[in-house]
Amino acid sequence: MIGAASARRCRVASLPVALVVMAALLTSAAGAATFRTGQPVMGTVLQVTVVAADEARARELAEAAIAEARRWDDILTTWRPEGELARLNAHAGRGFISISPDLANALRRMVVLAAATDGSFDPGVGPLVAAWRGPQPPAPPPVASRATRIATALRLDGRRAALRAGASLDAGGVGKGMALDAMAARLRRRGAQAAFLDFGGSSQLALGGVPDAAGGWSVVVSGLAPDSVLGALLLRRAALSTSRATAGPDAAGPIIDPRSGAPIFTPRLGTVRAADATSAEAWSKAAIIAGRAAFPAARRHHVEMLIEDAQGVAMTAGFTLSR
Repeated sequence: MIGAASARRCRVASLPVALVVMAALLTSAAGAATFRTGQPVMGTVLQVTVVAADEARARELAEAAIAEARRWDDILTTWRPEGELARLNAHAGRGFISISPDLANALRRMVVLAAATDGSFDPGVGPLVAAWRGPQPPAPPPVASRATRIATALRLDGRRAALRAGASLDAGGVGKGMALDAMAARLRRRGAQAAFLDFGGSSQLALGGVPDAAGGWSVVVSGLAPDSVLGALLLRRAALSTSRATAGPDAAGPIIDPRSGAPIFTPRLGTVRAADATSAEAWSKAAIIAGRAAFPAARRHHVEMLIEDAQGVAMTAGFTLSR
């Protein structure tokens, strides 16, 4: 799995345990069949719903999407030493190593998103995440450094990468989004009519819309309080990501502000709608870390954002909920 960051993610729609491993043909209509399957991937439940010409094709595509998610888990995990990103972290301070084109492109995307969010999202927080993981806070608390900023910690040269000594990258804040985007690309190439991809209710992507419906896929948006609901929205050719910060330490460790090295212990929820799942995940972290100050940058990058905090609920103009 990607890492403990997944445990901090806010569930947008709850998933019963019975769905951990399941597969069912949902609907059949003239010229279309809808198939859903659920599997544990990246430390949570991945649900894949695919619309295709017939049941056999829908099942085949859904299974191919899950295989793609597992492939990206192998690329981005830092919890298994054989993970490709884990191997890069282990080589920090020892020069360049060869990496796959997929990891090279993923790292470039991380650098771009770190700059776009003014450093509120930054996978260079790996050393800070490791320090804060566990039942007791570190003493003394760690601080951000050049080794905890991806722009200064990472060097890329084609299909080679090197990390500064003391650096490590953590993809927990963006890995599921990258997997969803790769799954969607695979489904498009193979002719899926529509699909809905859902990582545990926290990272979701809609490819097309529900058959015979004018809108998209209906998604319930949770609030900050347990079991609260803020409303619903229709997702079509877009992605949604939700993150939250709690009032104190938890088993998964806190969300870390990459700019200061300090944990975020202010209760806050951020939900982001974007054209792709990678952007949605990165910006949902920026929502937690920067709070409402993230709104101007989000608007400049065509990202819609909702934040709930002690002041209530605020959202960008294009984030529309229905009751």
